[in-house]
Amino acid sequence: MIQNQILAAQLLDIINELIEAALFMHKCATVENYVQIEVTAKAVIGAINELKPHMKQIKEEITYISAPVSCENLVACLENITKLTKVHSVKLIAKLEFELIPLLKEFYYDVYFFTSIFGDKEKERAHYAEEFVKMGANPYIDEYAKLNNYKYDVSIYVLAYNKLEYTIQCIESIIQHTLNHIKYELFFVNNGSKDRTKEYFESFGCEKNFHLLENCICDMRAVRRIFEGRYVLAVSNDVIVTENYLENLIKCMESDPKIAMVVPTTPNISNMQTIPAKYSNLEEMHAFAKANNISDPTRWEERTRLCNPLGLYRSEVLFSSHGVGLLDKYFVYSEFGDDALALRLRRNGYKMILAKDCYCYHFGSLTLGEAQVKENTLEKSRKLFFDRYGVDAWSPGFCYDPILMEILNIKEKRPVHILGINSGFGSNPLKIKTLYKEAGNREADLYYVTTDERYLLDYKAFADKSIYAQDVETIYETFDTTTFQYILLEGSSERIIKCPDDFIKVKGLLAQDGTLAIFASNESERVMLESLEPVKKVKSGLSGYWFVWM
Repeated sequence: MIQNQILAAQLLDIINELIEAALFMHKCATVENYVQIEVTAKAVIGAINELKPHMKQIKEEITYISAPVSCENLVACLENITKLTKVHSVKLIAKLEFELIPLLKEFYYDVYFFTSIFGDKEKERAHYAEEFVKMGANPYIDEYAKLNNYKYDVSIYVLAYNKLEYTIQCIESIIQHTLNHIKYELFFVNNGSKDRTKEYFESFGCEKNFHLLENCICDMRAVRRIFEGRYVLAVSNDVIVTENYLENLIKCMESDPKIAMVVPTTPNISNMQTIPAKYSNLEEMHAFAKANNISDPTRWEERTRLCNPLGLYRSEVLFSSHGVGLLDKYFVYSEFGDDALALRLRRNGYKMILAKDCYCYHFGSLTLGEAQVKENTLEKSRKLFFDRYGVDAWSPGFCYDPILMEILNIKEKRPVHILGINSGFGSNPLKIKTLYKEAGNREADLYYVTTDERYLLDYKAFADKSIYAQDVETIYETFDTTTFQYILLEGSSERIIKCPDDFIKVKGLLAQDGTLAIFASNESERVMLESLEPVKKVKSGLSGYWFVWM
């Protein structure tokens, strides 16, 4: 936040007046009062130009604020509106409602957050408790959710920044593979492209084409205010969709009201979200996808987090004023914003699904690569995540360990109980449950124990039972009538196993055919676990070793 809070309040009052002026122009457009719109637009441009020096001054104090670029985008939008008034264009109402007004509201929020909230921990706590969700809420979704009657089944939007050749392939695939029995709106977001992306988008004549003069993450986020679908499908322009892609994603979403996010498998993505696939060109890729994209609930894999070059979202959960909120301005470099969303979904009891019965193609992007190297933004963002939530985004269990799964070699069908101890966000036990589901067994119960209360809420969406415990005795007393086919001890093993008797008690919770796997992340843990005569010791890619007893 800036030191001059009087100035901050004055600037916010001015932006509020600009929003009122935009609403007035929209009202004038409905009665075709073009003269008044033009007069008001010119006045608003003048007011924004007067704001520019203040915004540049604020940026010197708060480098993360996007306000100076937002001013340029707003002026460009208003100049386009002025041109539309001169020809009495039918596009004028939509340009005001679906671009100018959302941009101004996002502008207000950006200025408010960085001038009056960011950096003051007490104000940040109050903001996230009381304002965060409401300030980013979509009024259309709020209204439709009350009636459970949405204008569209799905709002599909494509986000592009240059790379027109990829954008064309992306949009052509959407038009080809999105079937008419799904009621959807399709529109495009041009985030300051300098090629012919703007002209290409305008050739479709979509009501909600959203154009920015300059690349600006803050302004691009204003698009969240204009969706009107029960679900929102966000598509990066380096994605190609395939046959049955949307039907399968929707089937998965509608299988459980607690599912808030579904993504397909794709190549060229992190977080182990792809599946084995062989093809040498796009034609063969489409053939592979057609064979793969047969709806199959056993291939819906629940995850603790997801990467999302293409993602289907439940609008009411992410965009309404009583949801969890989508994007957090606190993550000023963009990285870890998706991890923050995943955390909020988990802790509010919502599920995220990787739909392996849906395969789309992702070319892969290097957008953030240079900043990650030159400015170390990845580590800076990781620290922001810790400051915001008090836990490391790369805590144990942020993604499952494939080496552990290879050790376990799960193939058989049988009812199982799975216990994760200090499993962080919980991915490894959850993955075991998924593998049993894929093998045809739905009888897999999931339990968690943590010595760190901060993680207890992370199991809300998928645990049958989770507890906080500081010692083996509490664990043993809690589960003395349950035996487990799998027990994983993934972090701080020395806090749980302080002596051989503690190990005997943990191992005593195993079923006769059970497996105990303990992760050692340091030398003292390795020495201690080796003394307990494991059946296997396997080096992991997570900078440690798995010790296994069966």
